[in-house]
Amino acid sequence: MIRLILGLGLLPTSALTLCAAARSLGALTLRAPAARPFLIGALAALGLWLLGLASQGRGFRAGVLRAVRWVYVFGHEMTHVLAAWSIGARVHGMEVRSDGGHVELSRSGTFISLAPYCVPIYTILVIGAYRLWLWHNPGRGGAGVFEALVGATLAWHLLMTGECLWQRRQPDLAAAGGLVFSLAIIAGCNGLAVMVLTKALFPRAVSLVDPLRRVLTLSALFWVWGFRFAKSLVRSLPEVHRS
Repeated sequence: MIRLILGLGLLPTSALTLCAAARSLGALTLRAPAARPFLIGALAALGLWLLGLASQGRGFRAGVLRAVRWVYVFGHEMTHVLAAWSIGARVHGMEVRSDGGHVELSRSGTFISLAPYCVPIYTILVIGAYRLWLWHNPGRGGAGVFEALVGATLAWHLLMTGECLWQRRQPDLAAAGGLVFSLAIIAGCNGLAVMVLTKALFPRAVSLVDPLRRVLTLSALFWVWGFRFAKSLVRSLPEVHRS
């Protein structure tokens, strides 16, 4: 019950964060020509995802798409594993298929259960690999390829996370504290991830502080209004009872 109430409290902030993230992406589209590699990568991921929805059968194309989905599931399950290791839990086994996977752990919790839905693991790997590249090859560039890969992996994470939550019942959400609480956390974390990454890549085209301040202000206004509405509703109950 506590997490349900907390989830309801976080939902407006999470929804506003997603809207702010969408505006950040819109700003890149309209005002940042340098962001074209990032946007092309994101559009490529979208095209691949749509192709996966439309493809059926056993042909070469379907096999490639199943392999790509297997890679996503592997990253999803490995994020569970890394989250578990980070808090000292033991991993007893892992199963990965193109249509789903499973990890056997000594214990679970909110952090372990929701980590794959909130953390774009392949985007983090791309960023780490690019930093290593620059460290070993200073001045060699490759920024366009890097931005395209960040856009592709981030978009793929968002699309596949949405697909997983929409198409299949996820036991992870129940283990984390329930549907409402989990969706609020997932939406808020992904919106924030998009905003932080776009700000880091294109600092002149994307604002971060002002949108976050707006999110907090609107969230506070929403709950002030909700409190006043609930208060007036409670006050009206005795009058209804007397009538």
